[in-house]
Amino acid sequence: METGDEARDRKIALNQSIFRDANERIERAAQSHRFEANQGVPFLCECADPRCSETVMLSLADYEAVRAHADRFFLVAGHEAAAETQERVLESGEGYAVVEKTGTAGAEAQRLDPR
Repeated sequence: METGDEARDRKIALNQSIFRDANERIERAAQSHRFEANQGVPFLCECADPRCSETVMLSLADYEAVRAHADRFFLVAGHEAAAETQERVLESGEGYAVVEKTGTAGAEAQRLDPR
């Protein structure tokens, strides 16, 4: 039987996965417009807040490095909430952070990975 915390963690992973799906479409659009691998592209922040509409400038190469792992997301710097969302910060860049989901949230993120 699932606990309340596990249900919350699954919901958070679902919210973040929705942003990830949108970013997959942004990546395809950038590729179809022949963006260079090192050219900046405005991607949506993939934080746990479903109301967030901020963007993160990443190159297609940096985006692919994050997407290579189904349990990783990138966020606007300062949107990290490790204690509340079962994530740990793996790296910080200029204006963004890469987080890895853990526990129930990590398993759900992997399950929902479109790749």
